[in-house]
Amino acid sequence: MNYRSIASLAVCMLVAASVPAFARWGTQARLASNAFNGTVTIDSAGNLVSAWYQSALPNGTAVNEIWASTAAFGHPWSTPINVSGPIGVASGTPSVRGGASGNATVVYTSPALGGTYADHPSGGSWTAPATTNGVNQLYVSDDNGDEGLAWGAGQTRLAAGYTSIAVVERPAGGVWSSLTTIVTGAHLSLASSLVAPDGSMAVAWESFNAVCGSRTCTTSNWVLHVSTRAAGAESWIDSGPLLGPDSKQHFGQLAADGVGDLGVLTISGSNIVSLVRHGSNWTSPSVVGATSAISLTACASDSAGHVTLVGFDYHVSTILAVDGNLTNNTWGQPASIIGSDQNPNYFRLAMSPKGTAIVFYSLLNFNGSNTIWRAATRKGSGVAWNPPATAGTSFDGGGMPESVAINGAGQAAVVFHGYSSDFLTYILYSNTYRP
Repeated sequence: MNYRSIASLAVCMLVAASVPAFARWGTQARLASNAFNGTVTIDSAGNLVSAWYQSALPNGTAVNEIWASTAAFGHPWSTPINVSGPIGVASGTPSVRGGASGNATVVYTSPALGGTYADHPSGGSWTAPATTNGVNQLYVSDDNGDEGLAWGAGQTRLAAGYTSIAVVERPAGGVWSSLTTIVTGAHLSLASSLVAPDGSMAVAWESFNAVCGSRTCTTSNWVLHVSTRAAGAESWIDSGPLLGPDSKQHFGQLAADGVGDLGVLTISGSNIVSLVRHGSNWTSPSVVGATSAISLTACASDSAGHVTLVGFDYHVSTILAVDGNLTNNTWGQPASIIGSDQNPNYFRLAMSPKGTAIVFYSLLNFNGSNTIWRAATRKGSGVAWNPPATAGTSFDGGGMPESVAINGAGQAAVVFHGYSSDFLTYILYSNTYRP
């Protein structure tokens, strides 16, 4: 997911010993040209897998395929290969996920199979495309390689929401399940999903009322729910109403630890609050921060239950982080993690089960030429964030990072974009970080 501030509403090479420990970014590499929607994953040994939508060859011949490449940490990317065959111009949004073992999966949409995937076993070759039985909407996984897809169906008008929410799941090394509809209703909104470290899956969603005129819908009575299915269980369990009915949407974001605790960070009135499920019981809301102080944009958790919320302070245009935990549902104070950087644009957050984390963002391009891509990293939960460092530059690249990944050792990879100087070629770049 991409996140944007209100201001704008790799080959890794060893660096010189004089470079500070927090700035060990390599030399950016050109990953692909005429390529879009790059995505990357990294395993526990630092091996990288990237996939993207290849629209055309260098000579301009259209191909409309999903291409992929691999690299060992500190080594060049392999020659890209086509993993999908022709899929058309409307299907080019791949997502790649991988586990600690190095097995990776790319999910995308093809006209022949609908939701489609291909596997890349560690050290092996890509498998032939096959169906996921689902829709490429919310694709989630854990470090063990368990996967899930959640999506809304029956949409008539965007503001009126969905009439059902469905899921498919896949245990690591297994097959995709049949479609399961977890809820139906007149007006439903899908907020977020995750696969917890124990392989269980959770989906945050809301029911609401909508009265629609010829152009707009007026919504009310938003009620937040979380549906869960334990690993190996047959049935999904609805939490029942956690918040609401309220006049505005809650936008619940999920977090989980390795012992079964599940949390949801969500908006309630003028605050961001956290509710946690221990066993089968949910706690009352605990205030994380005021929405006037930090936005609810992204959160992640490690296997020990430490949770980090990252959002914007729109008043001074900076990126903040605040830490909490699922054990006692207490939270610290938001603090800026980007130092003196001004006017951050979109960002992406990645966090490993060991708490290593990275926030990758661009700075708003006011000079009409080069975009600066920056990153703040952290060695573990509760550890201070390193000062931000430059991860790359691109010509007129705009603000949206393509993808970011980090492993438990703190090795990270990013994919970002730019244009050729004549604005005719869209270029994907990558870089890696060595802690």
